[in-house]
Amino acid sequence: MLLPPAFLPSSEITSLARAMDTEWLRIVVVGHVDHGKSSLIGRLLHESGALPDGRLEEIARGAQDGLPEWALLLDHFSEEREQERTIDSTQAFFATASRVYRIIDAPGHREFLKNMVTGAAQADAAILVVDVEAGVLEQTRRHVAMLAMLGLRCLIVAINKMDRVGGKRGPFDAVSSSVLALLRQADMTPQCVVPISAKHGWELAGHAPEIGWYDGPTLFEALDSLPKPAHLSSQPLRFPVQDVYEINGRKIIVGRIESGRIARGESLMCLPTGQTVRVATIEKFMEDRTSAKALESIGLTIEEPLHVERGMVLCDLKQPPRAAGQFEANVFWLARNGWARGDSLLLRCTTQQSPCQIERVRRRVNSSTFEVVEDDASHLDATEVAEVVLSLDQPIAVEEFGRGKPLRRFVLIKNGELSAGGTVTSAPRLAK
Repeated sequence: MLLPPAFLPSSEITSLARAMDTEWLRIVVVGHVDHGKSSLIGRLLHESGALPDGRLEEIARGAQDGLPEWALLLDHFSEEREQERTIDSTQAFFATASRVYRIIDAPGHREFLKNMVTGAAQADAAILVVDVEAGVLEQTRRHVAMLAMLGLRCLIVAINKMDRVGGKRGPFDAVSSSVLALLRQADMTPQCVVPISAKHGWELAGHAPEIGWYDGPTLFEALDSLPKPAHLSSQPLRFPVQDVYEINGRKIIVGRIESGRIARGESLMCLPTGQTVRVATIEKFMEDRTSAKALESIGLTIEEPLHVERGMVLCDLKQPPRAAGQFEANVFWLARNGWARGDSLLLRCTTQQSPCQIERVRRRVNSSTFEVVEDDASHLDATEVAEVVLSLDQPIAVEEFGRGKPLRRFVLIKNGELSAGGTVTSAPRLAK
């Protein structure tokens, strides 16, 4: 059994987060719209001591049964309170003695699937929340399909609302079995399955006598036991170019370092051209730097008079990604209007973009049942998952499934609308 986490007050979270800025564990909370995701996050913030002064009293004033409405901690927008559902991905922070967490509340309603994908694409791990009374529903299945498609396999299952069944083991075992069967279909294995009550705080920071039969980790213990994500600064350099400014005759290349480090005098590869450049200066506002690391937004200049523009990627010379004009991918079609062969699409990956076409749909899959709908398909419908071959008008830098996140995940735009999210599964190198 793990030791209970020692929580830090909110005043210390910011300074600790700065010290560990590339070691945050980013958790996305997913599940059906009514299964208690936002309530769980609100309770986690309370239990970890991360709430600002006066916030608990604010939400407690409107409580009807003496218990605060924990979901209101995240539902900042008046529209969300009126609709009583989360409409966008909301982020919050808390810390234990082990690590700092950035936790993402992803929408559960079908109408907000696009925002859910956006939230999940940022995460290192996930908590899947399932109501013990309602069990596995259609949105539960779709969210599992999206997690699998995004390659997010570091997962905890929280069976919520155990207070409604008196903490009894039978209902928990039944729902747990159905969730595990669903995850097996998606080739996913959870770290653990925890019975909880977000409303009452059962099995979050400590063991609840109402669930005395449960001898596994609490939710906080389960979170602290998740594998540590690879330190972003220790990974190969990936620096998508956001823009190029000309100031006093100097061309300054600006962007955010997604992974790795950059040092003055270092030689880098510029993709998709494959040219080699040498870093002359590294600059931040009012700073002259000799180096920079992951998650920093910087400007730099290069020694060579080469043309560099938005959408190019500066990368590690010894471990570059692949420049590809065609690759295989898994996509989740999000738009109400489906795709038909011949439709024009725009692919975006970090700051890169290119017109593209779905060359082939190897198979389309029902995201609720995981059944193959059709092989060699000519169209895709809303909420379907597909294995596809994409052909791009212009090559971009990509990485295959299981490697660097920034360059393996992308979105597809159709008629100006975000229509699909995807991950690269196989990308051949361009012939030289």
